[in-house]
Amino acid sequence: MAVNPPESIQPFHAFPLGVQGPEQATRVAIVSTQRRWHGGEEQALLLAEGLRRRGHTCAIFARRGGKFAERLREEGFPVFTFAGRGRSPQALWSLRKTLAEFSPEILHYNDPHAMVAAGIASTGLTIPVRLAARRVDFRLKSVRLYRLFCDSMICVSRAVAEICREAGYPADRLHLVHDGVDPARMLSGNRDVGRRSLQLSDHHQLLLCVAKLTDHKGHQYLLDAMPAVVRRHPEIVLALAGEGELRNELEAQVQRLGVESHVRFLGYRNDIPDLMAAADRMVVSSHMEGLCSSIIDAMLIGCPVIGTRAGGIPDLLSHQNSSLGWLVPARDSDALANAVTDSLESPEQSIEFARLARERAWRDLTHESMVNRTISIYLTQSRRACSASMHQLAPAA
Repeated sequence: MAVNPPESIQPFHAFPLGVQGPEQATRVAIVSTQRRWHGGEEQALLLAEGLRRRGHTCAIFARRGGKFAERLREEGFPVFTFAGRGRSPQALWSLRKTLAEFSPEILHYNDPHAMVAAGIASTGLTIPVRLAARRVDFRLKSVRLYRLFCDSMICVSRAVAEICREAGYPADRLHLVHDGVDPARMLSGNRDVGRRSLQLSDHHQLLLCVAKLTDHKGHQYLLDAMPAVVRRHPEIVLALAGEGELRNELEAQVQRLGVESHVRFLGYRNDIPDLMAAADRMVVSSHMEGLCSSIIDAMLIGCPVIGTRAGGIPDLLSHQNSSLGWLVPARDSDALANAVTDSLESPEQSIEFARLARERAWRDLTHESMVNRTISIYLTQSRRACSASMHQLAPAA
């Protein structure tokens, strides 16, 4: 996994802010095969809403019975559904029929399975631009399909783009668009409400981690760091917001380490803004990470962040040779412990990091920034497609 891509492939066509979209209304089809609601689905919702606000027509093609189809329908978007991941003959035929009827100018695959299903289903249809979103820093397994079905890929971080380039996807067809967060959601958080929900007193220092309890999030390394942190700061409380298959294993680890009075498993929470407002520090211990939008949440409200140098996290916590938080090697419990204690014992540095991070987030990492940059790519790819079409129609000399 490459964290620092070579200069030869930067900046992956990252477009400036302020672009309000194509010169005329565009028809965009967003395709998702996901059953549950994750970060990628949140970004697709924000994109669809942003397109609609700018006067574009956006239709949703989604898995029947999935959370994405349900939520986007509630938000008033036209939603066309198909069975499962869209691979069966019946699902492919249904998807092809509805795509042909909608006749999009932009086909936006929101996940890898959507790329395969909609790529097959749309073969032979006249759709000028086809793009795929790529949000994970896992190895790209099906580069030939991406080359076949995608004019371009929108990558969530430089690390993700580098992985795609190394797999053989053309660098000039890679674009960088960081996730965006709606600031209004985070500003709704209430510190007092959040701390009361965790029964914290004023002397407690809350260290918050918002992540699914799964291997690549690296919780085991964070827990291994806790005894050293507790020895220096017995007032620390680590709150883990999220569910996952490793919960029992991690709870057993906490018992072995003897830090059960300092670690709380919160499970799935729908009050993240309150918890983030309640936090004194946020920590991300991933050893693989496409970007991590919960870091952006913390940055927007000025909560200092400790993170690893995994995947796209350095895109957020370092900018133009400035540090915006504490960055440590992945899978290094000692480094995590030292960073957490340093952040607690260096209040002035914490305040400065938080200030710089907040400025960056409000400037570059809001949902409006994400929508503007995505539309810029749509516009550029549409112009390329139009140019290529005109070139094909031009008479031979």
